[in-house]
Amino acid sequence: MFASFVIGAFALGTSENVVAGILPDIARGIGVSEGSAGLLVTAYAGTVMVAGPILTMFLDGIRAKRLLIGSIAVYLAGSVLAAVSTTFAMALVARVLTGLVHTTILVIFMTTAMRLSRPEKQASAAATITLGLSVATVLGVPIGVFLGQHVGWQSAFALVAVLAAISLVTVVATFPEEERPVPAAGGRLLNLRGLGRPQVVFGIATTALTGMAALTVVTYVAPFLTDGAGLNASLIVWVMLAYGVGCIAGNTVGGRLANRQVVRAMAVTVTATLVVLIALSVRPGNAVASVVLMVLVGLAYFSTFPALNTWVAQNSADLSPNLALSLNSSAFNIGIALAGWVGSAYLNSGHSVQRLPLLALPPAAVAAVVAWLLFAAYGRARATEPGTAGSDAPVEAPTRSA
Repeated sequence: MFASFVIGAFALGTSENVVAGILPDIARGIGVSEGSAGLLVTAYAGTVMVAGPILTMFLDGIRAKRLLIGSIAVYLAGSVLAAVSTTFAMALVARVLTGLVHTTILVIFMTTAMRLSRPEKQASAAATITLGLSVATVLGVPIGVFLGQHVGWQSAFALVAVLAAISLVTVVATFPEEERPVPAAGGRLLNLRGLGRPQVVFGIATTALTGMAALTVVTYVAPFLTDGAGLNASLIVWVMLAYGVGCIAGNTVGGRLANRQVVRAMAVTVTATLVVLIALSVRPGNAVASVVLMVLVGLAYFSTFPALNTWVAQNSADLSPNLALSLNSSAFNIGIALAGWVGSAYLNSGHSVQRLPLLALPPAAVAAVVAWLLFAAYGRARATEPGTAGSDAPVEAPTRSA
């Protein structure tokens, strides 16, 4: 069953990121400017960020298997529509359709994997799902770009559709049947109030701040390494491959660290991201040092994912881990958006790209401080029931029925 989750996450990651690599091909294929074609990226990310938590809140009472099957089916339909699109309108509808269910699919993958794992292995279970996203960066996107450039841009989405179909079939065959859930007293209102817990609020804030810090540099990695450090542009593809390998390694290491104690792992990995960004800001003009440190940014940043996701899920387990994780996903996308905006404003003002890592330090520092405050407040607690902080809090299945 976990294999179907990883394949599904791989499809999500490939679909989300492949457009950037085939943007000129899409623009030519549907007869629009590259700027207009870029709106397909914005439409997907915006839909994920806004619609994800809303849909999760209203659909959270449906049994997980039924909801997951329906969501993957919608994603498959959207991917097929993208694969046969001949106009901008068709492609836009396809991206919005897939963006609508992106968060729901990913969250059910993660909460189910954690629910079926032993308490001491929940972080590794969460890391298994984000591994699919990491591998998509290293393999899925390059394969999609190759297909898009040599076969036709629609073929990249045909690949995603095939992956979604495989995931759907295996979910139908292997996802465990659930007992009928018992409705929770208070319903959605109780869930929304519960998400105001300091553990959840500050955990989600840490996700946004850490994402903003890391992506401020990663978004502009090409000009940072070529114009800022003097690296040959032909080497960027290999740097990004090494960065992707670092992301996979960080995801795996982060999961193992978080198995021991989630909040300590969160503090340590967020601080590691800050330290690497500081080092990157100290030696910005050295090509070799910059490349090595960019790989370490990927390793450190992706090592935060298992701890952050597990922390948020554990501390909302008695209410709605699905809703909490969907908000965490939106926070991640908000961090990405802020990183792009801040970096763009900085570079458009004529500042040197070499100093770009300095912009990443304030959000990274605040994230580290928040993480250590959470550790100071909850790090020595051992959870005995859902909603308390500690390394042993089980993530239960949603408790409402359709």
